[in-house]
Formats: sequence, C-alpha cells, structure tokens
Amino acid sequence: MRVFWVNGNPNPNFGGTELHTVSMLKYLKDFFDITLICAKGSFVDKNTGFVRKLYIPFPHSLTLRSMIKLYRAISSEKPDIVVANNGKEYPDVLYCGKLAGSKVFFFRHMSRMREWTVRKFVFPFVDKFLAVSQHVRQNLIREGVPPQKVEVVYNIIEEDRFKATQKPKNGKLKVLFVGKLDEGKGVFDLAKACLELLKKGYPIECIFVGSGRAEVDLKAMVQGYRESFLFVGYTPEVEKYYAQAHVCVIPSKGEEAFPRVALEALITGCALVVSDSGGQKEAVIEGFNGYIFERGNPEALKEKLSLALENWETFSQNSQKLYWEKFSAKRTINKILEIFTH
Repeated sequence: MRVFWVNGNPNPNFGGTELHTVSMLKYLKDFFDITLICAKGSFVDKNTGFVRKLYIPFPHSLTLRSMIKLYRAISSEKPDIVVANNGKEYPDVLYCGKLAGSKVFFFRHMSRMREWTVRKFVFPFVDKFLAVSQHVRQNLIREGVPPQKVEVVYNIIEEDRFKATQKPKNGKLKVLFVGKLDEGKGVFDLAKACLELLKKGYPIECIFVGSGRAEVDLKAMVQGYRESFLFVGYTPEVEKYYAQAHVCVIPSKGEEAFPRVALEALITGCALVVSDSGGQKEAVIEGFNGYIFERGNPEALKEKLSLALENWETFSQNSQKLYWEKFSAKRTINKILEIFTH
C-alpha cells in the first residue's frame, strides 16, 4: 500500500505534530510504501532521513503553489491514502487528494477545530479521522463528524529512549512537570500545592522542565523554598528527569488533546496526577496509577498529590502496566494497520 504523509510546516522548531510524524514514520515505514511531504530544512525533514521525501511546504492553508505541486505528485504516483498531520494543510490535502482520486485521512491533534469553514467545507469530505484520544473523538462527533468516521489512535513515543528505571527510595520524593511554563498550563497551581506540602514537612523536590513566560514569576513565587525547586529549562535529555521522578503532574487549565508527557510518564513508571481537562484523563485510572483533580483548584491538586506521593511505589508499577496494556507502540501500529487496510 502506498501512503503519502503530509507535514509541511516549514518551522525549524518542533511541536507535537512534528514529533508525532517522526515517531509514527519510524514504525510505519516497515509496513507501507511511504512518501513524506515536508518543508526542506524543517524539523521533520532533519529527523526523517529514513523515508523518501517530496519537498512541498505548507506555511498556511490554501497555498496555491504548494497545492499544484501536491496535486501533480498525487496524480502521478497515485497513493492509496494521503494523510494530513497538521491542521494548516487540511484543506490543501483534502482538495488535492480527492481531485486525484486518493482516500484522505486526517490526524486530529487539537481538542477543537475553531475555523467553522473547515468544519463545514472540509470535514464532511474526509474519509477517516484519526483522533489522538477519546476526548478528541467525542469533540469531532460534537462538531458533526459521523462516529463511524472517527478512530482513536494514540500517540507513539520512543520506547527505546523512555525506559522504566528503579526510582530512588531514599531522599526527597521528586514531583515533575514537563512543558511550557505558562499560566494556562497550571504551573502556579502546582507551585502553590508543592509549597503547601513543603510547609507541612513533606520531603519533596519540585522539578520544572521547560521554559516560558511564567518562569520569572514562578521563581519569585517559590523564593522562600528555592532549594526545593529545580528549574531545568529546555533540555533534549528530558528522559533523565522522568527516571528520577516519583510523580508527574499535568495541571493544565485549558483542554489538552492528549499530551505526550502522559505517555512518557507512564512508560517510565511515574505516578500521574492530572487535571480533569482534556485527554490526559485517559492515562489515569483513579487510585490505580494516579489521580484526577479539578482544574484550576490548587487545593484539590495538593490533596491528590499528597495521596500519590504516599502510594508512589504501587502506582509506579501500575503506570508501566497500563502503558503496555493500552498505549504501547505495538498496539498503536496494529490499530493503524487495521484502519489503513480495512
């Protein structure tokens, strides 16, 4: 089966869709004849030397020159399926793919599609939607997509990079946050919860991996307990911090489709404490491998975090078990094979 995979954002940096493309293609190349459509010099281009490529950038929707190139490529090579992995190129891929006679699949990474024109004039003609969580699937259905057109296909992470390790049993218990240091990510709620636990004598260290606009204010907020807070900034070796962490917290206030952090935390054996906003809830079985708390409620976060810290050893084992039973790369690839060949 021949597949065109489109991720044409020319951005040299990376986000969730770029990481998703790289991770997925590493596995799918062994099962399909894949051609990657990407922008030359982009993050995707630099990290996919293992597949055939055509360089067609999509800096924004309805890029006429790029659409002409894509239509000609699809018409010439006649792929069975064309996959759009970034919302910017949805209209371009749909119109070119359909005109050239290929099936068109959309990977959906965002909780909601804000552009009503895309919902009305693009979504009805897509053959299949691949939602990265049940949360995203339900939102697509609410937006008018027939349920039979939407399948859940969870993200894939690098299982050879993120590995389970023996958590340190002596010393401080480590609470980990990975992501942008933004108010909307709930970082102030987490800092407040950790401060309250520190005042009660909990032997914890709170580690923030990432950077963002809230960093200065966050550091000022915890100044009195600075020795118990570690600000790492961006690092390409985030797996080192998962290996040390006993509990990983995802305190987002806004809706998350399904953050990769949840999967990385599970496979590395972290207990999880997540807000009730979005798809990250699907990575937690309450009282089994972690807890879910009301978003924007630092008091509720503090209570759930204290429980997770008390049960971290059991939850660590259960997180790993849940990952391999529900989210492993093998399970995800088998699901894609089933969908693509159906």
